[in-house]
Amino acid sequence: MRLIEAATQLFVEKGYRWVSIRAIANLANTNSALISYYFGDKEGLFTEVLKNAAAPLNAARMANFDKLEKANDLTVESLVHAWVAPMFQGASLSKQSPVAALSLSLNAEQGKLVEQLIVEIYDDVNERFLSLLETCLPDTSRATLVWRLYFLVGAVLTATRPRSRSVKSLSRGLMESRDPMELIRQLVDFSSAGFRAAEPLSLKVVKSRAYRTQ
Repeated sequence: MRLIEAATQLFVEKGYRWVSIRAIANLANTNSALISYYFGDKEGLFTEVLKNAAAPLNAARMANFDKLEKANDLTVESLVHAWVAPMFQGASLSKQSPVAALSLSLNAEQGKLVEQLIVEIYDDVNERFLSLLETCLPDTSRATLVWRLYFLVGAVLTATRPRSRSVKSLSRGLMESRDPMELIRQLVDFSSAGFRAAEPLSLKVVKSRAYRTQ
């Protein structure tokens, strides 16, 4: 649909706040009244754009989880790889991914809407990810796993942003920032170690007290 394509292009390029209904309609070569008819308002159109952009990512993650369960290959590393890899496979690291650009734009401008969309778009995938992680990390609380998932989300969104000059300078020329396979390997190793880290002391105390009162 031309409206979705035009809206995606403008939201990625300019961010949510700086895109008008009129600009989207003009790029799509259609009447702005159609946006109200089909989507209600700009927020409704953005919601549809993000759902459309995230659908292949969610499907790939779910398919990866299916393969791991079928092969009985559930490890922290394999699960993190299954969640992380679809964000970068087949993508050019010379420009930011549409999903990441849309998410970062909304985070900066519409906090309430982004919370709603995270639930609508990502909760099913993330619930399955967390449930599978629990089988590998039975001594880690759900609360800690959720914290670490949010840290992983932040790391992935940061990693999608092209930083070739900074990476080259900081690594003294040793890193190739445009290699998606190396990025995935580094991100999986880093994040898996985070998930495997010991439970924070404060949560250990809470769990211990809860156990003694049972």
